[in-house]
Amino acid sequence: MRLLFLIIFMCSFSVLAHQSSVTSSQKEIKWNYSNVPLRIVNNSSSLPGSSTQIVQAIAEWNGASAFKIQRVYSGASEISFLSDFSMYGSAVIGLTAVSYTTSGAISNAKIFLNEENFDFTASPGMAYGNTLYLNDVVTHELGHFSGLSHSEVLNSSMFYQNYPGQSELGADDIAGIRNKYDSGYGKISGHVKGGDQIGILGVHVQAISRKNGDTISTITDTNGLFEIGGLNLNDTYYLYTSNLKNLNALSSYLANVQTEFCPAAYASSFFSQCGRENDGLPQGISLHSSQKEVDVGTVTINCSLKIQEDYVYEKLQSTFNSLEVFNYALDPRIEKSYVGYFKPSDLSTTIFTAPDILTIDLSGYSIPLSKYLKLRLISQPLGNAVEYSMTVKQSGSILGTYVKSYNTEGTFRLDLASTHALSATTAQNTFEVEIKAKKLSTLNSTYSIPDFLSFGSVKNLPYLLVMSIETASGPVIDTGSVLSDNSSCLDAPFTYTVKNSTAQTDEEASSSAQAATAASCGTIGPPSGPGPGQFLGILSLGFLLSVLPSKFAKRNKKILS
Repeated sequence: MRLLFLIIFMCSFSVLAHQSSVTSSQKEIKWNYSNVPLRIVNNSSSLPGSSTQIVQAIAEWNGASAFKIQRVYSGASEISFLSDFSMYGSAVIGLTAVSYTTSGAISNAKIFLNEENFDFTASPGMAYGNTLYLNDVVTHELGHFSGLSHSEVLNSSMFYQNYPGQSELGADDIAGIRNKYDSGYGKISGHVKGGDQIGILGVHVQAISRKNGDTISTITDTNGLFEIGGLNLNDTYYLYTSNLKNLNALSSYLANVQTEFCPAAYASSFFSQCGRENDGLPQGISLHSSQKEVDVGTVTINCSLKIQEDYVYEKLQSTFNSLEVFNYALDPRIEKSYVGYFKPSDLSTTIFTAPDILTIDLSGYSIPLSKYLKLRLISQPLGNAVEYSMTVKQSGSILGTYVKSYNTEGTFRLDLASTHALSATTAQNTFEVEIKAKKLSTLNSTYSIPDFLSFGSVKNLPYLLVMSIETASGPVIDTGSVLSDNSSCLDAPFTYTVKNSTAQTDEEASSSAQAATAASCGTIGPPSGPGPGQFLGILSLGFLLSVLPSKFAKRNKKILS
């Protein structure tokens, strides 16, 4: 007789990134074939035409990788609506139950949607109160169906709280499904360590794309190891490390995560070269056809945000004198990035700050024809609810001022980008960038940062200015860049070894009702017994539907498993 068990996860605080769900023995939970059948039970009373929306959500995932979900009209795996959801709770919008063997092979999966307490709509503009946009809900649940866990990347469909636009996959979702089922994509790996070369468990590592500002992430294991796969080639990535935002409800093997490695909790920071960590210049990691995988070595936990000392000095003055941050003649690089910041105490919700003034000298670049300077200001993935104004000048003449914009679903896009043609007269290729900031109101912050209270930054608010030379067809990749790891400049002097939780499995961690509702959607394995394949586990996955304000009203918080 095959033993079944079920653990329900009320994933209000799930923190796993795009990494796969895994068993208690760290076996990856995945389908062993690329075309997976799913039966749509069209039994919705609030949205009789729900199959159309579900097929759209399936197409969103099918366009991301070689893994395909195929609609069928009979079979064990299904998605359906339940009119009696009492056993899961009135706040749970949906539930994904994944059945798998000890090896992690999924045999079937079922998605249940709560129609006892919620109605569903085919129009995002009609989502209000207990009426939910079905595509947002189903797209997230199909990620669990495919074997993905939750993400802390703020624009990912697998983020555990709902936000407008969740029906569209983010870069983290796409990289996650590709890393799970595809090959040929890029990978960045390394170890995050503190003093005495000690690996740190539970660090959130984000790879930020130079090309489009997208963010893909993972979480370090007990040795500090991280691997971020499924990355696009012909791009450069900047690593940003930070603590997890929900330490009270981690997957069981992360329950011992610590942050007391510094005089205060360690600071979020960019991966910078030893000896240059106070220059404000993060290292770029380029991936291309002849360098698909890069092991960056050791990345240190930092006890403070690493900023150029001259920049800090200027921030303390009444007037900010311009700082040169990129001079091609002195440092002939195709791309460079620079870290700036604003303090929350300096920001107002009504007026912009005085500007940071940064200069870029490309007059030494001798082949400017058909070349462009691409500027990208990135802060939103870091949790900054800040509105920026970026004015770009060339040889003293204003080229444009760039401010926040709106996504199609009505949310704010706070990151900024601009492109400027280089002049054939090389002496004219000097640029000045003025960056000002203004605090978003709490209401507007919720349009930008899902679960703003947990994920919004409250200390120094860093931004990354990426500067690169491009052609009309896209980036020129700096294939000659040399990385330098942090093994000789480790910070965090109070680092100590942290092992996995003594509750090695979520079965143990969920031995009480309180623990079960706090557990996240990560690791569940079958109980001990006969050899592999003799037992079948059921993994139930979900997320908290935060329910961000629509343009006219705020929703209540609801849970989607």
